[in-house]
This record gives sequence, C-alpha cells and structure tokens, in this order.
Amino acid sequence: MDRQPPAPLFTVLCVTFLGSVGSGTFWAGLFFVTASRYGFTAFANLILAAVMGAVYALCARLVGRLTHGRAPRRLLSATLAIWTGASALPLLAPGSVAALWTAALAGSAAAAAAFPVVESYLTAGRHGAEMRSAIGKFNLTWTPATAVPLLVLPLLARASPPGSFALSAAATALAWLAAQALPPHPAPHEPEAARAAVGPEYPALLQAASWLLPFSYVVSATLAPVLPQRLAAVGVGEAKSLLAASWMAMRFLVLLVMWRSNFWHGRWGTLAAASGALGGGLALVLLAHSAPALIAGLLVYGAGMGLTYYASLYYAMTIGRGAVDAGGNFEALIGVGYFLGPFLGIAGQLAAGPARGSAATVGLTWILAVAVARGAVRPYLRARKARQRR
Repeated sequence: MDRQPPAPLFTVLCVTFLGSVGSGTFWAGLFFVTASRYGFTAFANLILAAVMGAVYALCARLVGRLTHGRAPRRLLSATLAIWTGASALPLLAPGSVAALWTAALAGSAAAAAAFPVVESYLTAGRHGAEMRSAIGKFNLTWTPATAVPLLVLPLLARASPPGSFALSAAATALAWLAAQALPPHPAPHEPEAARAAVGPEYPALLQAASWLLPFSYVVSATLAPVLPQRLAAVGVGEAKSLLAASWMAMRFLVLLVMWRSNFWHGRWGTLAAASGALGGGLALVLLAHSAPALIAGLLVYGAGMGLTYYASLYYAMTIGRGAVDAGGNFEALIGVGYFLGPFLGIAGQLAAGPARGSAATVGLTWILAVAVARGAVRPYLRARKARQRR
C-alpha cells in the first residue's frame, strides 16, 4: 500500500492564517468592546479573561477524546463553524451581556479544539528536520496573523467597535472553507521514523518546556497593563504603542532564525536561554530607568517567547507523534497561561486594591517565576543523573 503523504502544507497554513486572524481579532476586540459598550471594569475584564483561559485549557486537554472514532477534519469543521457563530452572536444580540458571555466562552472552547487538530495535520507524517521546517512555517504564519488586529482594530473602532466580531466571523468562516481541502485524517505517523526522530533528551526537555510555556503567557499578561505607565516613566511619548509591540518583532525574528537553523533542538542551552530571557526581560522592563533599557527588556522577553514556543511545540508533537492529543496538551498549557495571567491580576487587586493591584500582581508573578524555575530544572537534574548512570 502506498504511503499516505502528509497533509498539504499550503492548505494547513491557509487554515492557520485565517484562524489566527479570527482568534487575534476576537480576543483583542472582545475586551475593548466589553469596556466601551458594556461598561465592564478592568476587574470584570480580568474575570472574563480568567474564565476564558480556564475553558481554553480544559477544552484543549479534552479535544483528543473527540477525535476517537471521528474524522479530525469533521471536528475541525464543526469547531470553526461554532467559532464563526460565536463571533457573530454579539452582532445578532447587541447589548446582551448573556450573549457576550456565551460568545466568549463558545469562541474560547472552539479555538481550543481547532488548533490542536491543525497542529496534528501540520506534523503528522513529518519527522525530524521536515517537522521542524513545517513548524517554522506555521510559526511564521500565525505570528503576523495575530498582529492584524493591532492594525485593523483602531480603524474598526472609529466606525463600529463591534466590527471586530464581524472580522473574526469572516476570518473563521474562510478558515472553514479552507479546511474542506484537508484530507479526512492526518497522515499516519510511521512508528520507526517517529522513534528515530526522538532524541534521548527530548522527554526531559518537553517536561522542562511544559513549565516555561504557560509562564511565558503569564509574563505577557503581567506586562500588558503596566507597559503604558512604564513607557511614560522613561520618557516615551507618541511611540508608546509601537515600542510596546517591539517584543512581537523580536519573537518573529527568533522564530525565523530557529526555522532556518538546526542548532537549537535537543540542547538544554536553548531552554536555559529561554528561561533567562523570560525572567531577565521581565526584570528589565520593570526596573529600567531609561527608554533603551526598557526596550532592551522587551526585546529580550520577545526572544524568550520565541524560543519557548518553538521548542515546546516541536518536542510536544515529536514525542506525541503528531497526534491531536499532543497538540491538545500543548494548547492546554497555553490555556493555563491564559488563566493564570488574569488570575494573578484578580488576586493582586483583591490583595492590594485597584490602585496598587498592578504592583501586587508583579510580586505574585515573581513568586510564580521561582516555582517555574524549580520545576523546569528538575527534569534537567534527573536527565543528568540518568546520563551519569549510563
């Protein structure tokens, strides 16, 4: 029997781009609309974000079970259809808080179910260098797609703030159309090639990366509310929004370098650099007394984000043999970050009040950083002991 080839990469990347535009617009536009049209306070938005993160993590963790006995393409089509409907719901029921919450939770659940399936189509049937290259192209597709809202939302806000939901619905509807060109199932992942592609350190590296991945998103959630004040404190004026997004440009650059290179996988130094960049970038941003130092902190943090994301996805899909379950576990860790970030914001405000809530949240993030560092080091120590026994 002829070997089934991997899913067409161009089709997978089309679904990725359109789904990422829909996701980025939905998440970014949602909190703007809740504040401007529904009167949500910053605290209420934190609660909404935390619940959405919890739903995302839970649904991503369980999505693999939904593919048992079902064609993954059918599941992907269903989740994209639900996502499209969720995006359109606030437009169909304007002013309804219940409709808004329903849209937020349904959209979060659908996104959590859709991306693990896409990641399975991306990696199943690909091994080693071929998988790393495919993941690189995937990363260079979704990162600019999530930047689209930064360009489009200000224009939509002038015309109609809920217009972000219309853009999200249109993007996910187009993603549904593109998904119909995928085969019913991802390609089989050949056992012998899969075993050969797993380096001896990969399982321990995946365990360490599983600590860093959610923490990277917690740092993002911690920095977002304090960046405007920090930039103003070091004398940055009109270029605030541009400089605040500089970490995204560095993340893209790091992802590009990792795609075109081969030195980083299977090495503990990559995750050590990622860990140092996440913590060091956070420290620089919070403690900088000049604009160059603060910008350097953002760039260092962006490098940590890129290193962490690429390595985590590669180890997850290599060890998980390109299965939907493997993508689900990866996305669930991101969901944990989506939850913990606003949860720490809620805890900070409850502990110190609205005026000093950001400072308390930063303190809680540092406590979490210590726990993450300890958790990430343990797999390395166990792997080193195992090498010494051999």
